[in-house]
This record gives sequence, C-alpha cells and structure tokens, in this order.
Amino acid sequence: MQLTEHFKLEEFTYSPTATKLKIDNSVPDDLMPNVKLTAIKLEVVRKALGKPIVINSGYRCPKLNKRVGGVSTSAHTKGLAVDFHSSYGTPKQICQRLIDAGVQFDKLIQEHNQWVHIGFSPNNNRQIVLTAVKQGGKTVYLNGLV
Repeated sequence: MQLTEHFKLEEFTYSPTATKLKIDNSVPDDLMPNVKLTAIKLEVVRKALGKPIVINSGYRCPKLNKRVGGVSTSAHTKGLAVDFHSSYGTPKQICQRLIDAGVQFDKLIQEHNQWVHIGFSPNNNRQIVLTAVKQGGKTVYLNGLV
C-alpha cells in the first residue's frame, strides 16, 4: 500500500526479526493514521536531505518491540517513529541537517553513530535532540548531538 509518494506501508512493517520469529507485525487499523502521518513527515525529511532514506525499523507491534529490546513506551509501537539511514551522510550529519532545515519532530536521536531515530507527535513536537552512546555496556542518552 502506497502511503505517500516515496513511502509504502511495507517499509514501515518489514522486520527481519518479525519474519524470523513469525511475529505478525501488521499495523492495527486504529494506528494507521499515525503511520500515514509519519510517512507524510518523512517526505519532509527526505526533501530536507535531498536524498532517499531507508527505513531500518518503523512500526513495531508490542511483541516485536519487546523482542528487539525496545522500551514499552516506544513511539515505534504507536506508528510514530522510524529508524533510518541515508546516503546524505553520517547519522550526525543527517541530524544536523534536519535541525538546520527546521524539520519539526518530537524526538531526534543519533543512535550509536549507526542510524537516526526520528519520532513525531500528532499534537506537540518537542524538538528533543539526543545522542545514544554505550557507557558501561548500557545505552545512555546525552542531550544534543555529541
């Protein structure tokens, strides 16, 4: 199902982990408006970068989210977040570009310098910027881009 010009529903629900574990990661009907909103917002992200983006992880049903180590309050489980990468540059460069371009988001995270997490809110985008790093074997979130 085509959600927007550049994004399909399958990009939001595909998960190697779900496939391997036979987890149904279909988006419930009541969350489809959130996924559509996220796809619309990702069009803005794509335009700001001037390059395609590749979704690593989009919607996650609660069972899948738990299996991949996501927190129970994750915006992924509401269809309001994606992890992605782009040929635009490094995750830090991508984050900086989105900030400089004035892209509206709820949360933007440079994840271990491997990918970018971006979350949206239907009501109040807080413009939170974080960097995820490993400290003592645990992921910690530092304010801003580090």
